[in-house]
Amino acid sequence: MIRKLIVCFTLVCCANILQAQDAPLLKKWSYNTAYQMPAGKWESGIFQPFRYGISDKLEVHTNVLMLPFFPGAGVKIALGTKNNFVIASEHSLSSPTPFLNFISRKGIGGMISPEYNFSFILSVANSILVSRQIAPSAILSANAGFTFALRGSKPDPQSTIDMPLFYPRMAHYYEGASVKAGAAVKGSMCKKWFYEEGLQVFIITRAENNFFFENNGTIMWALGKSLRIKGGYILAYGKYPYITPKWQMWPTLDLVFGSR
Repeated sequence: MIRKLIVCFTLVCCANILQAQDAPLLKKWSYNTAYQMPAGKWESGIFQPFRYGISDKLEVHTNVLMLPFFPGAGVKIALGTKNNFVIASEHSLSSPTPFLNFISRKGIGGMISPEYNFSFILSVANSILVSRQIAPSAILSANAGFTFALRGSKPDPQSTIDMPLFYPRMAHYYEGASVKAGAAVKGSMCKKWFYEEGLQVFIITRAENNFFFENNGTIMWALGKSLRIKGGYILAYGKYPYITPKWQMWPTLDLVFGSR
């Protein structure tokens, strides 16, 4: 009897320690994992989407700054926990048509020749996320999903934005669907410093220019309870229609703020 009590007490203590050590990481950086934003809490970045916790099982997200040019929103739904794996699904709808027509011009902000005009496009994305704590201060997450587009008319293939980050996320507007899969490790180095290292692959269901790879590394500094700075890199590989090289490295920087 005493042995059983000692074992139970030890397990409870270990669970509390893990929860206590893991709490700062999840409170500061649950984005891109299967964990939900707590009910009533919100956060947003310049590039990272606005996230709001409706309940313990439902989170909504959108990009507030891009909303007038790129209307869209999504939800993350908690599907439960099995064998210490936290599982969730993400679903979103967006229309890139206003954005594409806005940047189809000459001068500042122009990324596409003004000769092109885009009809209505609706992008539909669905994915599964799985996360598991692999150490007292580290979480491994994996995701897999697909994205397809409903088009009023097929855009001209010469009107693509042939740049890393843009092209693989927009390729399905023109032809085929996008299948993606990735994994990332997110952890804390100390109370205010966090890191993330991840890989992501995009496969477009068409004959050419259909494989893209990204490796990203990020360091985050929590200045306070509601303000964080993220910076790092994205190493991208892909075959683009009209540009080289295939390998490019881009810096990343974001400012994230939210409720305490």
